[in-house]
Amino acid sequence: MNGVREESSSAAPALLSTENDDGTFALVALRIRWELGPVVCVSLPARGRTARNLAVRPDVVFNLPQAGSGAEEGACAGPPSPDAPWTEPSELVRPPRLLNCPVQLEARRVGELRECEGAWTQMEAQVLRVHADPRWVLPLGDHRIDLSAWRPPVHDFRPSGGPPQRAVPAPARQMAQELGRRFPGG
Repeated sequence: MNGVREESSSAAPALLSTENDDGTFALVALRIRWELGPVVCVSLPARGRTARNLAVRPDVVFNLPQAGSGAEEGACAGPPSPDAPWTEPSELVRPPRLLNCPVQLEARRVGELRECEGAWTQMEAQVLRVHADPRWVLPLGDHRIDLSAWRPPVHDFRPSGGPPQRAVPAPARQMAQELGRRFPGG
């Protein structure tokens, strides 16, 4: 793969690949917002190559590394040996997928790019196909990603490793008693 790497000022839990004017591909490392649904939201540097590419060609691949794998920083360094491939063709879009990322989202921009504060461009993309490492797909046939096995490098505000301690919130009076507080009103 011939291309360039672009850095954004945000953290890097995802690597986006887009197509350049000359048919090569560009990678940018940045943070995306994805809640395991059909739409990905992202803010890009407005003057960067990726925003220019997406303004002309709507196809994009979001490559999501395993948290703590070092892939966030080293995914663009290339393969361990010069002969080993480090990308593979996508099925529905033109930009390639990165082999060392366990989850890859083939997507297409929906709507127009929105400029925000002059320095950022916001984009939404419809996920067309999800590729996941088979070790992290639930075996029941519904093809969902097992979040207890794959630790995505995104903010997850749910408790990890099982159901919450209290499945149904306790009544306010009971919670007040447990906390040693007075419950207002009779």
